[in-house]
Amino acid sequence: MDIPEELKDSINRLLSENKASNIIENAQTISNRYRKNDGKGKRLLTNESEAVSYVISRMPATYAAVYSVFKQILVNYDEKITSLLDVGAGTGAGTWAVNEIENMSQITCLEREKSMSNIGKKLMKNTALDNVQWKSYDILQDEIVEKADIVLTSYMINELPEQEREKAVLKLWQATDKLMVVIEPGTPEGFKNILNIRNLIKEQGGYIVAPCCCNGECPIKENDWCAFYARVARSSIHRQAKGGKLGYEDEKFSYIAFSKIPVEIAGERILRHPQINSGFVKVKLCTADGIQEKTYSKKDGEIYKKTKKLDAGEKIYWENSKIVIL
Repeated sequence: MDIPEELKDSINRLLSENKASNIIENAQTISNRYRKNDGKGKRLLTNESEAVSYVISRMPATYAAVYSVFKQILVNYDEKITSLLDVGAGTGAGTWAVNEIENMSQITCLEREKSMSNIGKKLMKNTALDNVQWKSYDILQDEIVEKADIVLTSYMINELPEQEREKAVLKLWQATDKLMVVIEPGTPEGFKNILNIRNLIKEQGGYIVAPCCCNGECPIKENDWCAFYARVARSSIHRQAKGGKLGYEDEKFSYIAFSKIPVEIAGERILRHPQINSGFVKVKLCTADGIQEKTYSKKDGEIYKKTKKLDAGEKIYWENSKIVIL
């Protein structure tokens, strides 16, 4: 996966205005500050120069995660979606991703850090997102006065003090007209947040859209967690900012999507990359009956061939004993 050409052009304009050495140095400073402060409610960026470094080092991976999630969600969501509220929008990666899949007629980005929103506005200037509204907002202090078909927050809940997270999620849900999507790091702590949100919004009457394949209690055991990957291409400056050598980055994330409108949960979700062996393949699935591990051999023909090509996060359906991948 790669970010859209229009976003690439906007990032390149930022690069032309900033020294590469400063971008790389700031990226390391931000990373060290995040590890030291643990992210919980702290301000991690101090100026627009650091926000530019954030764009280079983190925006492509965030875009990839959000894009992957919405590709899975919207394929079977039949309700018409026209508006988006991106809460804790950062520099707008989530908004770029959603709008790439489904063109939104109304978008509002809420962001606490002025340096982030200023850079986000610059990236969207003279693009298809030029009319996006940006508003200053702190979820720890402010109420959400806007409402939208989709309310999205990505990588924000984990940065809040633990005692404030439930209140924040309820604010998001109250602002939701149709669909609420929360994306967190694909770590044990990130999944714990997702699991807590899952339980909380179910109590509020929400209907699970994805990634779960059942409405009951989550079948994932305490020593495991549910996470998926999105691979995104790295530019040269991106590699330098991240201190990496590979031409791509794998972003690991967990997520939950809820609808205010009843939806049908069908199919089986691939939880781990299939284990391909000589003559057979093993897959771990989230199903309506809980977690299942299935093995298909060459004797299974088409099922075996298609299953080998699956990846974590993809969903499969069965029609007349034939496998369908969405």
